[in-house]
Amino acid sequence: MQPTMIDQDRLLAALGRLIGWLETWRTPEGAYNGFVVHRYEQKRMFRIHDTPWTQAAMIRGYFNLASRSPDARWRDAMLRAADLQADRLDPGTAVYRYAGHENDRFRSLVHCALANCALMTVLPLVDSERRERYVETVRANTDRYILAALWVEEEGAFKFSEVDHYSPGEDRFVVNFNTMAAENLLRLADATGESRYRDCALRVGEWLIARWQDHRRQEQAGPAGRESGAADAGPAAPPGGLAYQYSRTRREPDDCVVVYTGLALRGIRALYDATSREEYGEMLRGAASFLLAMRDSETHLFYHTTRRGRIVPYPQFIAGAGMTLLGLLDAEPLVGDAAVPADTVEAILGRAYANGSVPSFHGKNLNRRGGARGVVWEDAVASANWNAQWFEYLARLVADPASVRVSAPSAAGRAGRWFCYRDGPRSVGIVSWWPPASACVYYARKRWSLAPVCLRVQAAKALVGRGLRRLRGRHD
Repeated sequence: MQPTMIDQDRLLAALGRLIGWLETWRTPEGAYNGFVVHRYEQKRMFRIHDTPWTQAAMIRGYFNLASRSPDARWRDAMLRAADLQADRLDPGTAVYRYAGHENDRFRSLVHCALANCALMTVLPLVDSERRERYVETVRANTDRYILAALWVEEEGAFKFSEVDHYSPGEDRFVVNFNTMAAENLLRLADATGESRYRDCALRVGEWLIARWQDHRRQEQAGPAGRESGAADAGPAAPPGGLAYQYSRTRREPDDCVVVYTGLALRGIRALYDATSREEYGEMLRGAASFLLAMRDSETHLFYHTTRRGRIVPYPQFIAGAGMTLLGLLDAEPLVGDAAVPADTVEAILGRAYANGSVPSFHGKNLNRRGGARGVVWEDAVASANWNAQWFEYLARLVADPASVRVSAPSAAGRAGRWFCYRDGPRSVGIVSWWPPASACVYYARKRWSLAPVCLRVQAAKALVGRGLRRLRGRHD
């Protein structure tokens, strides 16, 4: 789909600047480094290595360009990134290194599935040797980790991770993780001809249909028992959301996180294409309608999530909204031109820095208890993990990839009343003195895997807290 309502020259210019900036993070081996500032307070700032979250979007973004252009630069960039991702598989464990995004302790389902799907996406453009290597890499991870360690037969779905440090007492079944697993399995079935992968994907599909239908029944029953009068409640949430997660003891759908609903639409589209079942078409239409209704009329950005049937507006993703917009594009056959909300795309384009990077959030501090209005450094910084999602999206929107002119990297930054931030071609620096949760002194060389200076009040408090919990545990 090539939207006529967005000026192509503007898209081409934005994409050329963005690529120039993203390439400043790439190591000679093809790894796209970058710190992670996540939607709440989770951060990975000291270790700035690549993750499948970023790498997969870079691979697919370059594939979007290479598949529609004879220009060798896009295929070369795609192969460099894909080779690196394949090399990240540990042959002993069959798990990808750095498959935890904001937390290196995890080896999560979604990051393995993202890596696998990216490697299989590019198969039409690779030579026979790479095809064999990529397929065997994906097969090893799928057979020896995803199916062997994460499948829960009695649930008919995959759990979050082999060890879930956020929920050690109970398995969690995350919707977008399972939709990505379904896409992974369907792609592997196509690549290998082995029906067992398709059969498992359809089992996951049945779980998704059951969760979707139960969610709709509870939605129609009204807000009884949802504490809709809570102090943090916003306007009523629109229908059609996809709950973030379920567990064996928690079957009532709760938060419908917008960015993850967008990601989930990828796997639902794969199931729809594989089966033509109307239940998946209903999901695509319903979730797309939910996403389009979850937009702030002032900023034109997507609201953050829902809670107990109400909208939680902040923090609103800016660069990361690329993932939500990609999901809408996947729903385009069923929703038509609404799949490209031009006002939202224009709002993100208008917030880009001169070097092409896009800031992370709007209203980050408003999500904190007692947080006041005002821009914090977490809003202002441009991170590769979220900008990679925006890159993959723009790479689908441009009509003529051969016309993209990559800009030379330049410096950009922002100074606010609480922080100073500078992003240069080789390094990033941040100094923040307020609020306490944001206080930090930070300096990173982009192509190094570790940041030389990373002093954060939040991280120090977390470290002290973990130490105290360990001490208490020894004395109990």
